[in-house]
Amino acid sequence: MHRYIKFVLLTGIFAYLVFISSSEASSIESQERLKQQLARIRSKNIGRGTNWEKLETECLALIKDNNSPPNKGRIYATIALIYAEKGYSSSSEDVRIPKAIKYCKKALQHPLEATTACEMYGRWAGALMVKYFNSAGSEFVKRRREAIIPCLTGLKLALDNKAPKKRQKLPPVNMLSFHGRKNHPIYKKLFKEHKEQLAKRRKAELQNELYWQRWALTRRCATLYSRKPYNMDELKSYADKALKKYKEDVNDLIAEVQAEIAKKEKVPRF
Repeated sequence: MHRYIKFVLLTGIFAYLVFISSSEASSIESQERLKQQLARIRSKNIGRGTNWEKLETECLALIKDNNSPPNKGRIYATIALIYAEKGYSSSSEDVRIPKAIKYCKKALQHPLEATTACEMYGRWAGALMVKYFNSAGSEFVKRRREAIIPCLTGLKLALDNKAPKKRQKLPPVNMLSFHGRKNHPIYKKLFKEHKEQLAKRRKAELQNELYWQRWALTRRCATLYSRKPYNMDELKSYADKALKKYKEDVNDLIAEVQAEIAKKEKVPRF
């Protein structure tokens, strides 16, 4: 009797593990399929002349079969990029601006990869900058305070994920070439080394992606506060609050903005 119960329990556990394994594989396949579908839709964005609302509708239609929070985040982020990635017209009334802001916010309400989330904060800030950059005086000051929040929030996320100050050199990945049985000790050794090389390469690539996000968000901050009226005290106040754990990075940001101002204020030689 006890052996029978033990057999039934082991059978049940095995069946459960097989189910979990097949479910994970199915989930990965589903995610890859969604990425391909979104990439195809996004490739139709050729800039001026694109029917952006049609592409938005095509993306939203994918939610029916991909309604998990991470998948919704991917879909909303793609829509945000469709509206933002080709730039805006010189008019602050460009219809893509509010759409980009809307979908950046919607994407950020869902689980996203760190680099995607950083980009959403940057695109959100960028859309605000375009919309209000030609505002005058106190109106610009007011809108600058609005735009600096997503800039610094995204920058904090990049720093939290250890975004480096400099681009990383990508480590090489040797080709896996072995003519023999896959259970041969030499093959197993080569396969292990190849797998480790791939992991190091992917880690470096991820660090470079985070580096670019850090750089882009820092530049957005510099663009906002290197424009008159200058207000370094205000920037430092916002940065100190948003980047509490990163005093050195706050100092680097302030120095970069000051250098940008100095370049603009430099009297040209004749």
